[in-house]
Amino acid sequence: MPIEFTIDHAKRFVHARALGVITLKDIEDFADKVVAEDALTYRKLFDGSQGDGTYDDHDVMALAARAAAYASLAKRGPLAIIPRPGAGAELAKRYVNLGKFTGEARIFNSVDDAMTWLESQPDSPAPEA
Repeated sequence: MPIEFTIDHAKRFVHARALGVITLKDIEDFADKVVAEDALTYRKLFDGSQGDGTYDDHDVMALAARAAAYASLAKRGPLAIIPRPGAGAELAKRYVNLGKFTGEARIFNSVDDAMTWLESQPDSPAPEA
């Protein structure tokens, strides 16, 4: 999978990195695994700076609709996105705007800045069983 990730349940943290060419299906599969692992409420760092997406505006709309739907499952934890410079930054902005994130998603230029912000965010509650 061109998206490598770890889910640390003890720290309630997801760290993902896009490597190489990623598709809409790759991102959907990653998001589904986060939900399946009950990690939607965790802090998440998605580093796409080394990835190259093959998705278009329609795909971004589909991802944003999925993200908005996830909001009905549980309060989503903070998401820090580091896009590939250029078109990746514009797609990331569109995703955040359309995904109905209410302040819990931000776009950064570096892992250090993203981690500083994530560490300052309050911990989201675990979903009720």
